[in-house]
Amino acid sequence: MAPTETYEQRVAATRKRFIEGIPDRLQAVSDAMRETDGADPRETKARKVHRMLHDLAGNAAMLEYLKIEDCLRKGLRVAEDADESSSPLSADDVRIIETALADANSVVENI
Repeated sequence: MAPTETYEQRVAATRKRFIEGIPDRLQAVSDAMRETDGADPRETKARKVHRMLHDLAGNAAMLEYLKIEDCLRKGLRVAEDADESSSPLSADDVRIIETALADANSVVENI
């Protein structure tokens, strides 16, 4: 960080890194949904997807990418419900989450 870098410049750099990294993070969520449950004995697939979407949506909100956040929250609600009820992700859940990821990716592509 240069000593003359302003707060606004640091925020702009953080926003840029987020946008550059989000396609890989969206893919990681998609990949996690294809894992078999029990791949990680410490967390269920629903919990992992819930956690990943929660992080992404929270980061999007903090960086004021509200359209991305809105897209992700649709999938987050489904993953959160499955996680809290200790249920596996249903085919409908996966479809909703995949749509949310695709919608978020479309928003990112237009930034």
